Amino acid sequence: MADLLGMAFIPYYRHLMELLETNKELKKTSKGIFKQMAWAAGGAAVGGIVGGPPGALFGSIAGSFMGYIQSDDYKSMVAVLKNMSDADKKKLVQKVQELVGSSTIEALTSFIGSQVQRELLLGLIRDFANDVKGG
Repeated sequence: MADLLGMAFIPYYRHLMELLETNKELKKTSKGIFKQMAWAAGGAAVGGIVGGPPGALFGSIAGSFMGYIQSDDYKSMVAVLKNMSDADKKKLVQKVQELVGSSTIEALTSFIGSQVQRELLLGLIRDFANDVKGG
C-alpha cells in the first residue's frame, strides 16, 4: 500500500511531460521567439546603418543566427526530465504543484494558459533540470 501511495505523483508527472512535448505555446515560450526577433531586428538595423540595404539583409541573417544560438535547448531539457530518477521526478512534481497552487492535473493545464505563468513554469523546470543535470 505504501508503494502505491509513494507513486501517486506519476500521473501528474506524465501529464507534465505530455504538456512539455505537445504544447506549442510552451515550446514557443521556451525558444524565446521574441529574443530571436530582437536579435534579428537589431542586426538588420546595425547592418542597414553600416551597409545600406545589403547590410540590413546580412545583419538580419546574422542577428537571427545569434538569437537562435542564444535560445535554450528545449529538447535536451525534456530529455533530462525523462531520464531523472523517480525521487527527482517526485521532487519536480512537488515544486510544480507548489507553483501552480494545486495538485490537480486540471489546474496545471489551466495554469499554462497565461504567458507569464508559462514563463514561471518553464523557469522552474529549467532550473530543476539544470540542477539534476549538473549535480
